[in-house]
Amino acid sequence: MEIIIKIPSEMYDWFDNGFPDEDDVEKLWQIIKNGTLLPKGHGRLIDESQIPGDSAWDFSDRLMSTPTIVKADEE
Repeated sequence: MEIIIKIPSEMYDWFDNGFPDEDDVEKLWQIIKNGTLLPKGHGRLIDESQIPGDSAWDFSDRLMSTPTIVKADEE
């Protein structure tokens, strides 16, 4: 199972520094519960802002050269 979550940077720091209190653990749990579940067999995820803009390239070549953020789920 793969899930994408968005958390504030101070919450991410808790993994190194420890959780301040029980309420913060509950807040993080709610964020994880509300994350976006990636479907099985999904393709690779890219940042569209990183697609090269040179129109001389074929679009599929441009997409293939864009860095991958999350690898494809190969079932």
